[in-house]
Amino acid sequence: MRHRTMPRHKILPEISEKDFNLFRNLVKKEVGIYIRQGGRKMLGLKLSRRLQHIGFSSYSDYYRYLLEPEQKKELRHLINIVTIDQTSFFRGKQQLEILSKRILPEIVLRKIEKKHIRIWSSGCSTGQEPYSLIMLVYEMDNVDTSWDIKILATDVNTYSLKIAYLGEYRADQVTEIPPAYLAKYFRRESMGGEEIFWIKESLKERLIFRRLNLLMPGNRLKGLIDLIFCRNVMIYFDSATKKKIIDQFYRLLEPKGYLCLGLSESLLGIDDRFELIGRAIYRKKE
Repeated sequence: MRHRTMPRHKILPEISEKDFNLFRNLVKKEVGIYIRQGGRKMLGLKLSRRLQHIGFSSYSDYYRYLLEPEQKKELRHLINIVTIDQTSFFRGKQQLEILSKRILPEIVLRKIEKKHIRIWSSGCSTGQEPYSLIMLVYEMDNVDTSWDIKILATDVNTYSLKIAYLGEYRADQVTEIPPAYLAKYFRRESMGGEEIFWIKESLKERLIFRRLNLLMPGNRLKGLIDLIFCRNVMIYFDSATKKKIIDQFYRLLEPKGYLCLGLSESLLGIDDRFELIGRAIYRKKE
């Protein structure tokens, strides 16, 4: 193969300004993520590991390789490299408290006859967020197994989605889960001297995992949604892309539906069709 021209232990030089711009423009075109100038060194490090793994000798050769029509799988690998994110169970406790004490009870009351709830965890990473959400829903009064509850868990990173779908977590990854929830919704196994916690199937079957690019047309998602979680995702987009994504969320939300963003994110100057109700949580205006 033409690209295997270097020993894997060789250290690549720092990525040039020209090559950095090529890659960040490619990433923005594919998934809308804007890599700022300050991310040049980190992107170079991530790319150099991949280049050494598959045997490329230069960033520009790898870039041209990615443009070949038959390299869509490798292009997805590039997207995986730049979208790896850190997450945890029950992250953002202040928001989740508002969710469990105010928002979910309101949604349950509104849906008490239909017994039908739809939630979208956008940018679900390795699954801790959607699993946390389904646990909170099941802890609501009047909610039982007869309810039609579905959580759409999406991410552009296929590696993260595989982990999420497995629902397998180490002991150090479940420390933030209340002990009662851990006993109720997980099964524990010992594997190779290490404790592993598996999401129970009764919970897992309520989740739909899907690779989804937020730049795709929103009409590919069917039905209206009661609650959208999109936390710490918007920070990676420029203003124009943010507006497109928020417009998609608006159209997909039920009347008085809710949108939860990351604590450092805001709709100020982006969309005035939502009202802020607390800690980066918005409600769709009627």
